Amino acid sequence: MSAKKQKEAVEKKQKTDEPKIAKEFENLQEEIESEIAADSTEQPEVDAEPAEEDLLEKERIRAQNMEDRYLRVNAEFENYKKRMIRESSDRFKFFNLDLIKELLPSLDNIDRAISHAKSDHTDVESMIVGLEMVNKMTHEVFEKFGVTRINTVGEEFDPNFHQAVGVVDSDAVPDNQVVEECLGGYSLHGRIIRPAMVRVSGKN
Repeated sequence: MSAKKQKEAVEKKQKTDEPKIAKEFENLQEEIESEIAADSTEQPEVDAEPAEEDLLEKERIRAQNMEDRYLRVNAEFENYKKRMIRESSDRFKFFNLDLIKELLPSLDNIDRAISHAKSDHTDVESMIVGLEMVNKMTHEVFEKFGVTRINTVGEEFDPNFHQAVGVVDSDAVPDNQVVEECLGGYSLHGRIIRPAMVRVSGKN
């Protein structure tokens, strides 16, 4: 191929390629413009910042309210514990107040009996009656508070309730039976306060 023909072919190719290049350039320019437009419309990011700050502020306020509530509840609980401890201490100190109040009349009668016994005109019979009355009143108070006297004489010896302090020979009663009470025993709601000290029939 001659140089002239080669030159003509190149020029022809350039002429056919120019519209393609122009089109590609145009497309590229449109893409750039669309990206710029998209960037300009994506301004909500700037607007989103205040929304996120508002949300953060709301959460901060909520957390502060929760902390205040926790501190208030904790303070109330501490006050409740102190009150319960104080009331429990008072109950422990005064738990037998009712029993003491009920026993005071018996104590008053004992004081009267002592004063009467010290007088010159002592009537032994009336003093015994008075003491029996005091004894009865005291036992009634005990029963009111769940204290019961343990049965002894005539009962079979029971080491759960009785404490043997002696043995008595007797043909009138069977062996291992309580024949004498030396010291009364008492129980509180079924729990032994003090066993009864007794003498039991048997062989020495």
